[in-house]
Amino acid sequence: MVGFGSVFLDAVEGAVADGSIVVLEEPDNIRHRGLEGEAERRACLRAVLPATYQQGGDCVDIATELHRSWPIEAVVPALEYAVPAAAAIAEKLGLPGATSRAAAVLRDKLLLREATGRAGMPTPRWREIRGPEDIVAFAQAGPVVVKPADRQASVGVQLLDHCDPAEAERAWQALLEAAEPGHAPDRPLDRRFLAEERVYGTEYSVEALVREGSVEFFNVTEKSVIGGRHPVESGHVLPAPVSAETEQDMRTAMRRLVEATGFGSGILHAEWIMTGSELVLIECAGRCPGDRLTDLLDLAYATAIRPALIEILAGRRPRLPQRAAGAAAIRFMSAPPGEVVSVEGVAEARERPGVHSVQVTVAEGDRIRPWSSSWDRYGYALATGRNPEEANSRAVAAAASVRVRTR
Repeated sequence: MVGFGSVFLDAVEGAVADGSIVVLEEPDNIRHRGLEGEAERRACLRAVLPATYQQGGDCVDIATELHRSWPIEAVVPALEYAVPAAAAIAEKLGLPGATSRAAAVLRDKLLLREATGRAGMPTPRWREIRGPEDIVAFAQAGPVVVKPADRQASVGVQLLDHCDPAEAERAWQALLEAAEPGHAPDRPLDRRFLAEERVYGTEYSVEALVREGSVEFFNVTEKSVIGGRHPVESGHVLPAPVSAETEQDMRTAMRRLVEATGFGSGILHAEWIMTGSELVLIECAGRCPGDRLTDLLDLAYATAIRPALIEILAGRRPRLPQRAAGAAAIRFMSAPPGEVVSVEGVAEARERPGVHSVQVTVAEGDRIRPWSSSWDRYGYALATGRNPEEANSRAVAAAASVRVRTR
């Protein structure tokens, strides 16, 4: 496993042999996240070893050396920034993987725009930006989105309805200053940025398990996004309540995306906007989705996506459901920014019908910040139902039952 994914490890505990997973993680991230003793706390984990993998490093050489003592059966990217290294290791060892070409495209939104444009897929008008003056010039044609080309969790993404030089300078500085402590190494990394025409419509994501270029599992998720400058997701429900025609359009679009990127084997999480006339790709990741979406998939489809992914990356063909058995939804909690005075209603929320889990990560004395990325959310409620509408209403009600007061 490249990158330490605690949620992934929790999900496969008991589904894989004890001591069968070795994690390669950036030394700075091991230190910042306190991962030194993780192997003693998890039965499935043999070791967490230091290795550099973000924008190059020694990860491939360390994995090759490991392979001589502990034969590697599959290489899993647990995090967004680990996708290229995992693909490179898999290629080096002759194992299934995304392919280095596809991994590079999926990690760089500029390369993704180029690849999908060559394939004739609908894409927003876009350009690389190198300073605030580029933002001003691009925004002359209308509202735009500015974003880093290679970040995750909506970090740095901003919606600009109007853009004068002062606003462009503010947006540019926010791009440069966007930080993720514990997720990126301390050393300087090269960053690229882009501006895109803002696209309006209903937002969806598609989660797909792919084996040797063939889509083996497919799901459509409907997304909810907060208004304002930062488009942070506030909830998800799956399978999305879409027509059979729309679902088929999305299947076709995913097959075109696999072909356009040259993706081999693994998992894809692609985000789309359905406009009045077409399905437009916003971005795509080559790893398990965040926001507990993989847990929602397991609940709605009565399956285990992460162990199935390991099977695919080991060259096997797991049995996968083609239709959901029910529905699942998640709703993230919000409260006015400030210092937390009290947290109430968690036990009540957990007792509500259909609620699978409720998590709150703040307590009295902690500080809640305005949402500018997914890392700013402090809690969620996850629920199931017989259909998407019931699952979503249960998740919304459970999240609303938790009362966080701030000052």
